[in-house]
Amino acid sequence: MTKDRKYIREQKAKFFTGMGVPKPAPFVPDAFQNDAIRFLEQKLDTLVIAPTGSGKTFIAMRAIENILERGGRTVYTAPLKALSNAKYMEFRSRFEPQYSVGLLTGDRKIEGDADIVVATTEIYRNELYSSRGSYDLVVLDEFHYLADSQRGPVWEESVILSPRSATLLMLSASISNPQDIAQWIETIRHRQVMVVSVEKRPVELRLGFLHPTYGVIPLEDKDQKASSAVEEFYGKQGFKGPGGKSWARFRKGSSRAG
Repeated sequence: MTKDRKYIREQKAKFFTGMGVPKPAPFVPDAFQNDAIRFLEQKLDTLVIAPTGSGKTFIAMRAIENILERGGRTVYTAPLKALSNAKYMEFRSRFEPQYSVGLLTGDRKIEGDADIVVATTEIYRNELYSSRGSYDLVVLDEFHYLADSQRGPVWEESVILSPRSATLLMLSASISNPQDIAQWIETIRHRQVMVVSVEKRPVELRLGFLHPTYGVIPLEDKDQKASSAVEEFYGKQGFKGPGGKSWARFRKGSSRAG
């Protein structure tokens, strides 16, 4: 048992290594961010695929700033009203009072003719069908919704109906076939689509487990199997996995938690 506790302490120490507030340092954009911004400045439709937390929003912010400096307008779309409301507050804090910021969702309509309009994707699509709204930059966030069986057509129609005079910026963290998507968009819009893709996560993803005795411990061991402490905990609790198997028996030989 003493040996097990020592192992757990070592694993906990390794799990927390590197976590904390980073030291202050000048912000330097990554190469993929600079590439995307350069393409957008050239008015090229751009599809950005990058992990969560890697800085896709920075690209959108710079693109919006460039459009505003030219006297143009932007619409920023998000799939959920909650995300739209959050972006609306963020943009107001950043751009007002020099530029106006509006919001269009199913519940709220604020300054629909603003310099920057934040909208749910459905509302933006509806605007396109009614021939309302004229934007120089269209930001389609969470673009992987294109593959959703129920809501995907909204993103398809947003791409199809957006004026060719507008530049599209499409952001996602989880599209596995960006070249195929880009080719389809080029066929629809008759405009070149630049793909900017990065796979490395700037912030490592670690899976933890809150154990009643040991506190926060790694969920998995070095072989990507549930750690012995997690197995032991679920075994004692009598939890069952799929098919009525015990948790320990179900997890044995599995490479990932299901």
